[in-house]
Amino acid sequence: MPAERLLNLDMLRFVSAMLVVVHHYAFRMQVTGEGGGIGFSEVSDIAIWLDTGLLIFFAISGYVITLSSEGRTALEFAIGRFARLWPTFVLCASITAIVLYNWPVPGLPDPTIKQWLSHAIINSRLLGQPFLDGAYWTIAYEIIFYGWVFVLMAAGWFHRFWKLIVFLWVLLSALNEFHIDSEILRKLLITEYSGYFAFGMTLYKVRYGAGVSAMSVLVLSILLACLTPFFVEPKNFEIYGIYRDNFGLALIGPISLVCVAVCVLTPSLSVSPGAATIVGGLTYPLYLLHQNIGYSVFARFGAESGRWSVGALLLLSLLFICWLIARFFEPLSRRFIKRWASAQTSFGVHER
Repeated sequence: MPAERLLNLDMLRFVSAMLVVVHHYAFRMQVTGEGGGIGFSEVSDIAIWLDTGLLIFFAISGYVITLSSEGRTALEFAIGRFARLWPTFVLCASITAIVLYNWPVPGLPDPTIKQWLSHAIINSRLLGQPFLDGAYWTIAYEIIFYGWVFVLMAAGWFHRFWKLIVFLWVLLSALNEFHIDSEILRKLLITEYSGYFAFGMTLYKVRYGAGVSAMSVLVLSILLACLTPFFVEPKNFEIYGIYRDNFGLALIGPISLVCVAVCVLTPSLSVSPGAATIVGGLTYPLYLLHQNIGYSVFARFGAESGRWSVGALLLLSLLFICWLIARFFEPLSRRFIKRWASAQTSFGVHER
C-alpha cells in the first residue's frame, strides 16, 4: 500500500474522534446528568447519531492493524502496539485522575489511588476497578483485537488463513448475537463490533487482490457490520432511555463503512504528510482525555449562559494538550520502549 494512502485515514480518524466528542458533549452529557445538567439541546437531535465515529474507529483499526502486521514478527508487532498505546494511556489516565479528583463528575465517585494504579494494565476492570473515563472500554476492545492478531501471527496463521479466520469470526459473532447470547464470547471475540474490525481487515486484503472468496468474506463482514447498531441499541436504551428510529440505525453502519472505503480507495487529500500526521496524532490522546474531563469542566464552569464559550475553550485546551502529547511525549516514549526492547532481543524492532 502506498504510504500516502494513510493520510486520508489520518484525517478520518480525527473527524471520527470529533464526532464522538460532540456525541458525548451535545447528547450524552445532558441525558445522563454527568455535566451537571448542562447540555446542547440545539444540536442533540444530530449529536445522538454521532457515535458513528466509534464504528469508523473500529473499521480503521482493522485496516491499519492488518497493514501494521505486514513484514513483522509477532513479537515486533506486540512491542510496536505496546509502545504506541501504553505510555500515552497511562499519561492520559493520570491527567484524568488529577482533574476528576479536583473537579468531580456529578454522579461518579471520586477517583482513588487504587483505581488510578489499576490503569497500569489499561483494562482496570480486570482488577475490579472502574475506568477513569467512559471511553476506555473501546481501548480494552482494541487490545483484545491486538491480542488475537498477536496469537495468530505467532502461530503463522494470520496472513496465511485470513479468509478462514474472518469467516469463522463473523459466523461466531452472528451466532452469539442472534442465538447464543454469551457475555463471555461477546467480550472475548468482540462479537458486537467484530463486523467493523473484520471489514477493515478484509478491505486491506481485497485492496491488493480480490478473488471470489475474498469478496465473499468482505460481503459477510459488511452484513454483520450493518446489523451491529441493532445489536447494541438495547444497551443504549438502558443508558439513555431513548430508542432511536430503525431507519437511522440502518444508515449509520453503511455510512461508517463507506467513509473508510472511500478514504482507502481514493487518492490522498491535498494536504501535506506532516499536517495529516499531526492531525491523526491528536486522535488517540483526544479520545482518552475528552469525556469525563469534559463533563467535569462543564459541571464546574459551564453555566447555561456560558456553555458555548466554555465548550470552545475546553476543546481548544484539549487539542493543545493532545498536540503536546503527540508531538513530544509519544515519540520519546515510543523510541525508549523500542530501544529497550531491541536491547533485550537479538533483532531490531521496526519503527512504524
